Amino acid sequence: MNMLAGTFGFLIGASLILSFFVATFAIDYIDERLEEDCESITGQIGQIVGADEGQCDEGSVIRDLLVVIRYPLLLAGVAVCLIAAKVF
Repeated sequence: MNMLAGTFGFLIGASLILSFFVATFAIDYIDERLEEDCESITGQIGQIVGADEGQCDEGSVIRDLLVVIRYPLLLAGVAVCLIAAKVF
């Protein structure tokens, strides 16, 4: 039973660490899209007219959320892996 609990804990920890890297890639992708679609002259005109349907604002909010949760995901993943290692 302890072996199963340790393996399960390690998988959860690895998933959290993987989520840190996924969040990092998502932040970079959102930054690129915001630069291309929202910070250009065409994008700014689209925001003023409302043609972007709020996508620039939503992108900024999602990016900010990912920035906030990125490091807690890494810390939680490392902590869960360390706790799981003691179970083995």
